[in-house]
Amino acid sequence: MGTVDPTRVVVPLRRREEQRGAERFDMELPVAVGSGAEGGVTRDISVSGLSFVARRAHAPGEPVEVTVDYLLDGHSFPLRCQAVVVRCEPCPGGYTIAVRLTTAFLE
Repeated sequence: MGTVDPTRVVVPLRRREEQRGAERFDMELPVAVGSGAEGGVTRDISVSGLSFVARRAHAPGEPVEVTVDYLLDGHSFPLRCQAVVVRCEPCPGGYTIAVRLTTAFLE
């Protein structure tokens, strides 16, 4: 029978069907898609992607330009990036759209 090493702690690391590449944070910020004619509100955001609610559906695989309006100390900072839609699901008020960022925030 083996002995137990009290200085060693084994923690099982597993991802429960999680496909995200980075931790996301709940955050509601104004978001514009494309030229800004379509607006929405973010649900969560991370360094690799975000999800938002919009009135129009977008197809998975569709490239989109997303601009998040970040407000800091009373100043608006538009953060623009390129992204690809990974999921689009109906929700109250429109569609929940998840995107993977393909470029860093540009502004």
